[in-house]
Amino acid sequence: MSPSQSYWYNLSTQTVVQADERPSEDTIGPFATFEEAQDSPGVLLAHARAWLESDESEQFRAMAEEAGEDTDYL
Repeated sequence: MSPSQSYWYNLSTQTVVQADERPSEDTIGPFATFEEAQDSPGVLLAHARAWLESDESEQFRAMAEEAGEDTDYL
């Protein structure tokens, strides 16, 4: 992937931008295509949900409960 073909997803504006380097701290990427960048929030959410439902997150759920944090999202 050459720098001129880097796509980034801006979490603040919910838009895809093209840049040689990371445009701001509000962006994730880089991605090879516009479509990959556009689909990235859904992909990240799916990965996060899968991790939350896995055994790997158990110790972190326990820590959150001990700290009195709201874990209804878990």
